[in-house]
Amino acid sequence: MRKTLAITAVAALLTSTAANAAETTLTISSYGGGYQEAQSKSYFQPFMAQNPGIKIVEDSSSSNAKLKAMVETGNVTLDLMLTDDSFGLDADAQWLEPIDYSIVDKSKFIEGAAGTYRVASDIEATVLAYNANEYGGEAPNGFADFFDTEKFPGLRAVWKYSASGIFEAALIADGVKPEDLYPIDVERALKKLDRIKDDLVWWESGSQSEQLLASGEASMALVWVSRALSVGEKGVKIDWTNWTSQTGYWVVPKGTKNKEAAMKAISFFTEPAQQIEFTKYMPYGPSNKHAVDSVDAKFKGNLPTDHLDTRILMDAEWWAENGAKVDLRFQEWLLQ
Repeated sequence: MRKTLAITAVAALLTSTAANAAETTLTISSYGGGYQEAQSKSYFQPFMAQNPGIKIVEDSSSSNAKLKAMVETGNVTLDLMLTDDSFGLDADAQWLEPIDYSIVDKSKFIEGAAGTYRVASDIEATVLAYNANEYGGEAPNGFADFFDTEKFPGLRAVWKYSASGIFEAALIADGVKPEDLYPIDVERALKKLDRIKDDLVWWESGSQSEQLLASGEASMALVWVSRALSVGEKGVKIDWTNWTSQTGYWVVPKGTKNKEAAMKAISFFTEPAQQIEFTKYMPYGPSNKHAVDSVDAKFKGNLPTDHLDTRILMDAEWWAENGAKVDLRFQEWLLQ
């Protein structure tokens, strides 16, 4: 009888242990839409297939403010979140778990892709796109030509956001070297922008930027690479002479109950096979340096990581410290 009870107890313990293992749930928040669908196909589903004890629940309400509120109230329901350049910096340490580089191989990332509290999911870009039909086969060559309305007439579409890269573009066009961009000389940049202010049309959403190019209203634009490629059949091409880098980053909220599983997920998501698979669906480059030259997809040649030598790497730390002040000056300039 005792032997039977002991066997029953052991069986119950094993069943309970297995059940607990199967109950590990990672809640991951990203941007939704086609972007998150691509992540699901490339990252989430393969990860669950290789880790049957972990279930991923997807959320598409990625919000820095929401994450902060969760941590501050002690009600952390997210385990992993996709964010942009403005978050995950050292200044955000109170809300985030440090990346565990005993689980995630820090050496596999390209420059700037692995920080103390964040790891790049992919490398994105704001590029100079132009309507080739308007220029008789002559192509612009960098930000200097974006500001040359005599050689390349027509309206220019620009993101109505001070940290969009427009200040960097203006200074590069005015002769500043990339390594000398920071601290941003705001007044010099605005003086350069004054020269084409009457030729600027501002966009505030990706779809709006796409429409401005597709309709021909704008002859040139500084737009997200995915939007430029979406209207390629309309004669829109990309000049990669200069481009500003944006990045999607994984961060782990402080206080998550599944920290180790979240780190394992980051490690898996940033392996070459997964990153290469992602580029089949989205025109964003791998953050893993070992995947950069192995990509062979429809976007090859128009991935940001195909042009790292011409990348203008924006200083997120500088923008975090100075962005509010610069934006106030930018808004004043818009009204002048």
